Amino acid sequence: MAESIGAIIQQWLRENNLAEKLQENSVPSYWVEIVGESVAKHAQVERIERGTMFVKVQSAVWRNELAMRRDEIRAKVNERLGAEIVKEIVLR
Repeated sequence: MAESIGAIIQQWLRENNLAEKLQENSVPSYWVEIVGESVAKHAQVERIERGTMFVKVQSAVWRNELAMRRDEIRAKVNERLGAEIVKEIVLR
């Protein structure tokens, strides 16, 4: 039986260690859903690198808000990714 094109692509991504990177790059597209519109206006995901998510924050007040919610945000991101990809969040 023939495999679907989606299954073939997923297999190729896993074999070439690109599946996790693809997941990491998808985080900014649903950032608003995770943190809400008001926070998303003041904080943006820069990148995820080796388990660390770097978030650019506009002010110290918002940095403090995200610092207090760090574990909650990390858990929501990982839940959305379906794997424990983000282990740490760095606020800049």
